[in-house]
Amino acid sequence: MEMQQLSSFGAVSSRGCPCGSVLKGANRVQVNAAGVDRDGKRVARRVVRVAAEVEEQAAAPPAEKPGKYKGWFFNTFVANQTMEAKLAKFQGDVKARNGYVGSWFEDSFKYTAWVQVHRVLTERGLQDCDCKEAYERIESGNAIAIDIRQADEYVRLHAKGARSAPLFRLIQGNDLKDNLRRLGYALITDFKGTERNPDFVATAVEAVNGDKSKQVIVYCSIGGTLQTFVERKGPKAKKFNDPERLFGRQSRSLKAIYELQEAGFTNVLHMKGGLNEWMHLDFPLEAIE
Repeated sequence: MEMQQLSSFGAVSSRGCPCGSVLKGANRVQVNAAGVDRDGKRVARRVVRVAAEVEEQAAAPPAEKPGKYKGWFFNTFVANQTMEAKLAKFQGDVKARNGYVGSWFEDSFKYTAWVQVHRVLTERGLQDCDCKEAYERIESGNAIAIDIRQADEYVRLHAKGARSAPLFRLIQGNDLKDNLRRLGYALITDFKGTERNPDFVATAVEAVNGDKSKQVIVYCSIGGTLQTFVERKGPKAKKFNDPERLFGRQSRSLKAIYELQEAGFTNVLHMKGGLNEWMHLDFPLEAIE
C-alpha cells in the first residue's frame, strides 16, 4: 500500500505495512491499520498556510530604500511641481469638505475644487462658442452675455451688450481676519484682495430677468478650457495629450458656469478666449463713464 505524507515541502511517498510508521522530519507519524495518516488534516492545513504565506511574500512590493534627503528647496520647488504631486493635490482638494476647498478665515468663502468643476462640466457636455458666434447671438437677442469679471473692470471696458455679474469682489469688512487677508494679498501679489461674491447667482438671475432658461454666454478675461489635449489643425490634423492640461486650464468663467448650472441655469455657453480675444478680433466694446 502506498501512502502520501504531506509536508511544507510537498508530498513524500512511502511504502510500508498497515501497522508500520512513517518518518516525518524528526517525528514519527502513526498510521492505523488501514494505512491512513491520523494527522493528515492537520498537516494539510499547515501546507495551505505555508503556501499562502509564500504567495503573500511574493506579491508584496519590495521595500523601498530610504531616499536621501535633498533639502527644502528641492522638495518645495522641484518635487512638488511634478504632475504626480499636482494630481495628488487635486485629489486632496476633492476630498476636502466633500469636494470643497475652504478658507481658514471663513467657511462661507469655501468653493468647489477645480478638479471637481472640470469633471462635472465635462460630464454635462458644456459647449463653447467663439467670439464671432457669441457676437451674432447677442446682437440677434437670442442670448445674453454675462461678464463675470470684477465690477470695476466691467465699468472700464466690456463687450457690447454684456451685463455684469462679478464672481469675485473686493474684500469686505474691517475685522482682524479681513485685514490679515488684505495684508497677505499686498505682501504676495500686486492685486487687491478679493473674495467670492455671495451675491453672484442673485445678480446673474437679475441679469436674465429671472428666466434661467434664457441662453447665457459667460466670459472672463482669458476664457480657459476643459480640453486635456492640444489639437494641431491643417492637412495633418492631430491631437496630442498635454500633461500640463491634466484637468484642462481653469478660469473664472468656467467656475462661474458651474455655479450657474448648480443654481438651475439650463442653457449656458462658454465664450472661448474671453474678452482678450474679443478685443483682438475688434468686436464692439462699451464702457461706463
